Amino acid sequence: MSQLFRGDITNSVAELTLLDEEVIGGGAGTLSYGLGGTNNGEILTVSKGDFPDYSAGSNPYYNDTNFRGLVIGTSCTTIGSYAFYYCNGLTGSLVIPDSVTTIGDYAFNACINLTGSLTIGNSVTSIGAYAFADTSFGGAIVIPDSVTSIGSYAFYYCNIFSPLYVNTPASSWVGSNALTGASLTTIYVNGVTALGYTAGAQTFQGKSLTIAEWTNYPNIP
Repeated sequence: MSQLFRGDITNSVAELTLLDEEVIGGGAGTLSYGLGGTNNGEILTVSKGDFPDYSAGSNPYYNDTNFRGLVIGTSCTTIGSYAFYYCNGLTGSLVIPDSVTTIGDYAFNACINLTGSLTIGNSVTSIGAYAFADTSFGGAIVIPDSVTSIGSYAFYYCNIFSPLYVNTPASSWVGSNALTGASLTTIYVNGVTALGYTAGAQTFQGKSLTIAEWTNYPNIP
């Protein structure tokens, strides 16, 4: 096929109108599409389908500085282990769509240039160990109430996100030290007592912070 996407990337956030498609080989997911010639020269991959499990260093975009943007299609239900491990070309924000139910171990570990926002879809049930470790997301992060399992070190040294908003019970944090090294100071919980948390200053999942009631849920101040 010789057709192309048409689109634009502004401030590292993809805004696309998919006019035509070009299937490219070797991409993650069942089908992947490539976009070139954007106004800032970045390359965007739009993915369709699930991302399989990989081992460390065997994922297609390992240490790939040319792979700058990612749109995960709504046909994706699973992001496998190590899917984007050490994909240090990825920049900007990341949206996990509502179609995704599981995020594997180390899925986005060491994506050090993801400095925008992180959106976790409302169907995600499990976040694997080290899934977002050593990333640099900014702004508020909401963990939806669909999440029932958060793995060890899931947000280990996730550098700059603060605060964290959760709807999930304390028992969901089954992994140890999930927040060790993360630079957040406050977790806002929608129902502190009902979800099994203790309000106030404390050490929670390897991090000294304050747990407070999310009084204006679902709004984020």
